[in-house]
Amino acid sequence: MLKNQQAPSATRRWALFAVVFAAALVFDLGTKQWVWDTLRPPAGRPWVLWPEVLEFAFAYNEGTAFGVVQDVGRPLWLLAVAALMCAWVVWMVRSPETRRPGVVGAAMILAGTVGNLYDRFFRLDDHGRSGVVDFIKVHYPWGGSWPSFNVADALLVVGVGLLLLWGTRKVTASAHPA
Repeated sequence: MLKNQQAPSATRRWALFAVVFAAALVFDLGTKQWVWDTLRPPAGRPWVLWPEVLEFAFAYNEGTAFGVVQDVGRPLWLLAVAALMCAWVVWMVRSPETRRPGVVGAAMILAGTVGNLYDRFFRLDDHGRSGVVDFIKVHYPWGGSWPSFNVADALLVVGVGLLLLWGTRKVTASAHPA
């Protein structure tokens, strides 16, 4: 017989959140700094990890996600979105209904948001323009590639996936007689 899974206590939820958030943010900012110092032209060259499939290549994104809107700069609406994101994350982690995957997903989303926001407001290229360091480049088998992205972008996608799949669902299972 399976028992109902209990949500972690508030202390455990916040501890898990803090560890995942800190580790994810350090990993994101650390990889971006490594790319900035190592792969940025003119001295740096792409690192091919899997020929014709995956490489690390410096890209400086001055626009929004996937370069949809170019030359965004440092708009204040990004701070407003980040503030709303912070409020939502606090609400998620405080909720006694939020299970571990939801806490981890919320921490990943906030770390991705803060990591890209940090770049947007504090990382300037040689011409004084703000942008986000992207470097993960996945090539299509038929030619071309997915737009470059970074660890923060991956954290956002995986975090949202965790929330969509397991985030706040109550886990109730009972044994059914065969």
